Amino acid sequence: MCDAWGVRANADQPVFVFIDESGNFDFSTRGTRHFVMSALITQTPLECAHGLSQLTYEFLARGLSSQVPFHASENSNGTRHRVIGGLCSPSHNCFIITVSVDKHSLEEKYRSPASLYAHLGLELSKRATAIATAKRQKLVLLFDSALTARQRNAFLKRVKPELRQRGRDFAIAFRAVSHDVNGQRADLYAWAMFRLLEMGDATWFSLLPRNQAATTLSLN
Repeated sequence: MCDAWGVRANADQPVFVFIDESGNFDFSTRGTRHFVMSALITQTPLECAHGLSQLTYEFLARGLSSQVPFHASENSNGTRHRVIGGLCSPSHNCFIITVSVDKHSLEEKYRSPASLYAHLGLELSKRATAIATAKRQKLVLLFDSALTARQRNAFLKRVKPELRQRGRDFAIAFRAVSHDVNGQRADLYAWAMFRLLEMGDATWFSLLPRNQAATTLSLN
């Protein structure tokens, strides 16, 4: 069976969605103007992780532990270049989706951490559902641990009913991106887009591989 973009899909394998964000939850003029979320969508997370896993152990062996786990906003330029070189091939069966908002233009109903996270997270899950066209493909949504416990509960109360309405089996977990290099890849894409929107700096975004759906969407 082929998915929405013609890539061979295994209907019995879950679809993993690694999600990370860039920007902050300060909705005043002191906060970041933009908030960005990126998702790495794949049925083969071990294959996607291979290059960055190798790079992680190389850095540890060279005494560069301060650079791992990879976190784009904190890494050196040299490390960022190595991380980009360690990403899986653009021909690999994985997808990158990035969504963003201008917080200055947000409707009032989205001006809280849980609501904003749900707004962008649901859009990413909708895109992942379009990729996982086989009904029995379970969606495994792995969000970064940016929300507090109370905010997570509010987020789940909004997100779970909408996902159930789509008739898709799903699981949701909150894990710091330090636990998985696939999440660190999502972090890199979110950070690069954030720099482009917030500072007009396209340097890093222009260097990223354009996988089958390196799609960027503005939700304003």
